[in-house]
Amino acid sequence: MTKSQDDLAVRVSYRFDASAERVYDAFLDPSKAGKFMFTTPTGRIVRCEIDARVGGAFTIVDRRGGEDVAHVGEFLELERPRRIVFALRVEKYSSDSTRVTIEIAPLRKGCELTLTQEIKAAYANRKQRVQGGWTDILERAAELLVDEAPTCGIGVARHAAIPAKIAVMFAGLAETLELHRKLLVAGDPSSHKEDEVYRELAAEWREIAQRVQRAAASMAAQRDLPMGAHDETAFGADHLRAFEKYVSAEGQLLALLRLAAARDERMLASMQPEQPAG
Repeated sequence: MTKSQDDLAVRVSYRFDASAERVYDAFLDPSKAGKFMFTTPTGRIVRCEIDARVGGAFTIVDRRGGEDVAHVGEFLELERPRRIVFALRVEKYSSDSTRVTIEIAPLRKGCELTLTQEIKAAYANRKQRVQGGWTDILERAAELLVDEAPTCGIGVARHAAIPAKIAVMFAGLAETLELHRKLLVAGDPSSHKEDEVYRELAAEWREIAQRVQRAAASMAAQRDLPMGAHDETAFGADHLRAFEKYVSAEGQLLALLRLAAARDERMLASMQPEQPAG
């Protein structure tokens, strides 16, 4: 696989609260990689095979909506714990191979991972989607990979990922509501009322999205918060009950989101313009 001067670099960086060695190994361990590599919200990994050596191949299959999407490739460079380079091909979408480079820099606490994928200039319109896909993958990996006995600061920072995603979802909802107003026919009495409702809702959700995003960013910034002294004997039923409420809501939200995401993915597919034949 040769690199063209016209290739575009899609780059994503992410900080992990785990050692460089642990993060490196996770990308080459089928039992771990199968939980985050190429996973999608409504799909599930049904096959994950990794031959972790230079020249070795890998196959990771995500089942989405009843169809299998295979990600296959070959390892080009392996330098533990700092560098992984592989060729990647997803034949469902393209017969072309693309080069992916993962560089891991150890930090005093955890490590910083930078992933770069080289895509052809012809696919420039997919750059944002590719970047978002890798960001999702790294966020899922970060949820799985944390060194033992994390500090309270790290614990707070880890819990920022979900509110940050929810903020993006709320912002998308606000934008969708606002754009829907342009579809309404002026002069129709019902349209006037609907426009008023959508305008108010869009403003409320935009404000909520901004507040949630600020709170999530503040949480994420606490990773290096010094660990204060704790009196473990003060832990009581109220603490347990509050966290139980949080965990229960997480499970309920997950169940709802799976159904809602599948429904809205179908709706999104129906809204896509038809591709010309031939």
